[in-house]
Amino acid sequence: MVKYFRKFDPEDNILIFSDPRGGSTWMAEVLNQLPGTAVLWEPLHLRYFDHFSKAGLTWEQFIPEEATWKEAEKAFHELLSGKVLNSWLCNNTPPYEFLFAKRFIVKFCRANAMIPWLTRVFSCKYKPVYLVRHPLAVVASQLKHGAWNKDFKGFDIPNCRYNDVYIRNADFLSSLETKAEALVAMWCMMNSVPLGNARNNKDWITVYYENLIVDPEKELRRIFETWNLRIPENVLQQARVPSVTTQDATFLISIDKQLSKWRSFFSEKQIKRFEVILRYFGVKCYNVEQGTPLLSV
Repeated sequence: MVKYFRKFDPEDNILIFSDPRGGSTWMAEVLNQLPGTAVLWEPLHLRYFDHFSKAGLTWEQFIPEEATWKEAEKAFHELLSGKVLNSWLCNNTPPYEFLFAKRFIVKFCRANAMIPWLTRVFSCKYKPVYLVRHPLAVVASQLKHGAWNKDFKGFDIPNCRYNDVYIRNADFLSSLETKAEALVAMWCMMNSVPLGNARNNKDWITVYYENLIVDPEKELRRIFETWNLRIPENVLQQARVPSVTTQDATFLISIDKQLSKWRSFFSEKQIKRFEVILRYFGVKCYNVEQGTPLLSV
């Protein structure tokens, strides 16, 4: 762990929230075309950056909107101020970008269930971007990636602070039979927090990945208009380039194929099981029939 040589203003940073394999790398690379920015890479990956686990946070941490958690608040403030960095956080950013950066672009994965709390505790000059992708597309990409495709021995409820989001669904979670089902349930629990909040798409900018794929210029202009910034041309150009973590850039060939390729990854039996999970958690923005969002923002 190292301290950066100068302090950043947490309110000046641009925050991106998404699920792992949800498009956050692509969004970060697009927004990184803004002059004077440097990307911080997945601060909540506890295996490579233990700053938050030392503060008591766990993977896929939930924090209630009105909670008081001074240790967590301090840990986020230190991160957003540039006081604690390591090679993992900076591994995709050229060193010279940090020399000239005026603000960070912080690419958060696994922080969706903290969005209402974080945006209450920290004021943001630029409203954070919350990028939502179809749960079955996310899970298919996670399993295809390999990092999540491990032996499943039942849903493991974390022993952590504010784990009631898991406890109240314990009976249903115990009925899940596969890793894929557990990942779909995790998507539902983590995303239901910001999607169901009264401040959704008000105190943060909710962007559906599918809308971004179909019409990137429209979605990016909406973001920049909210920020009251002129959109640079190179931002729009970068939106047509696959991210460094993309395994197959299907959208360059066919947008329809990109949005529906998850269907060929799962069997019809699996998809029916996923439908039960989405219905149980009351997910209304997506279903198993199509890959585009059912709701607009």
